[in-house]
Amino acid sequence: MTDQARQYILELFAIVSTDSILIIDRKGHLKRLRCPFTVVCKIETANLVFGDPYLVSAVKMTLRLEHVFIIDGRAYFIWYFTIVD
Repeated sequence: MTDQARQYILELFAIVSTDSILIIDRKGHLKRLRCPFTVVCKIETANLVFGDPYLVSAVKMTLRLEHVFIIDGRAYFIWYFTIVD
């Protein structure tokens, strides 16, 4: 699975990059957000405070094909956050 995941990630990042994310905005339009962009935390963890805003410096993917946001040099799953657009 690791080799397949690596290949998928390589192919995906030929289309997108680690410095942006594609979203559907509130009007239903496809929009590219470039880093840094702001997110708001939806959960409480040791390093994150619920409701606080954070700046995403990069968007990456784990070998398990899970998207993560890089915030202050640490990787967090994207589902921990709401994107502020």
